Amino acid sequence: MLASTLVTGGAERVVESLALGLPSLGYEPEVLCLHAPGKTGERLIAEGVTVKHGLLSARYDPFSTVRISRMFSGYGEGILLSLDHHDAIAIGIGAARLAGLQRRVLSVHSTGLWDRGSSFTKLDRLFLGGFGRIVALADMHRDHLVDVERIEPGRISVINNGVDTDRFTPADDATRTSAKEQLGIDGDRFAVTIVAALRPEKNHTMFLDAAALLNERHPGRFVFLITGSGPEEEKLREQSSRLALDDSVRFLGDRDDVDIILKGSDASVLCSFPVVETFPLAVLEAMASGLPVISTSVGSVPEIIENGADGMIIDSEDTESLASAIEKLADDEELSAMIGARARVKAENRYSVRGMVESYGRLFEEM
Repeated sequence: MLASTLVTGGAERVVESLALGLPSLGYEPEVLCLHAPGKTGERLIAEGVTVKHGLLSARYDPFSTVRISRMFSGYGEGILLSLDHHDAIAIGIGAARLAGLQRRVLSVHSTGLWDRGSSFTKLDRLFLGGFGRIVALADMHRDHLVDVERIEPGRISVINNGVDTDRFTPADDATRTSAKEQLGIDGDRFAVTIVAALRPEKNHTMFLDAAALLNERHPGRFVFLITGSGPEEEKLREQSSRLALDDSVRFLGDRDDVDIILKGSDASVLCSFPVVETFPLAVLEAMASGLPVISTSVGSVPEIIENGADGMIIDSEDTESLASAIEKLADDEELSAMIGARARVKAENRYSVRGMVESYGRLFEEM
């Protein structure tokens, strides 16, 4: 598997799941990182997975393709699985061709980029034809790749992301109380969590605006947990201060215990703008944790959530709808519990990490 780096993110966690799960299907995965391994790569190293990193000696390394092709030449009848990182696309195809590695798969995890409509640069498009199969994450994502990115339908395989349903599980009352205590939350406060990198497209400003509305209507009733880090943090902290949210909002930073945070939460939110999101793992993790999810209608969320049954879908940038949805869940414990229970069942039946790994295994067998 080839990536630029394995920072904390949805695509990178898919690589982690595959690296740990494919051996049970008889595969011997190796992970190659062109740059630093990142947090996900470091976790894989700790788990004993072979991770070769720092393969580029400089940003523009003219000899990297040749060096990596020598690594590929030792894989014989192996398969290259590349993430849709720009340098991995170009170097991966160049190295595979030099090494004679014929089976090549590109796993695409974006539906356009924040600063432009397409997921691919002009340089990327020179190499896309070198991949025999391209993995889309959902039917809606496949349609985007065909209609917008102009990729031939016959080359696309749909494999949903998967969540670890053994790690992300519903909390009983005692576990939720304990988790809230660990997070410093009074047990009677309704905890709403967003798990997302602090980047513009995630639209945390909407989350904070909704928090302000609810804080005004119900002082002290809600607490809002922001899990993640990124370039928007200072701006968001200033907004929180300006809105006088004080103790109502907690910035938790990057965390390795997201499962515990979700166990201490009563609802989860994804309020991204309708770009970039494809098949958000944060939604799956919350569903597997038995939480009701409120999400804007982005990416493949309408495929994942049946609105009103196992989650709630709202319009992008509709702050009042977000606040009202949170209010509704807090006021109706029976509704909240029903939605969370249905979400858990769906995550187990359709979106388990085991199912995802097996789907990749079937794709590799076909190749």
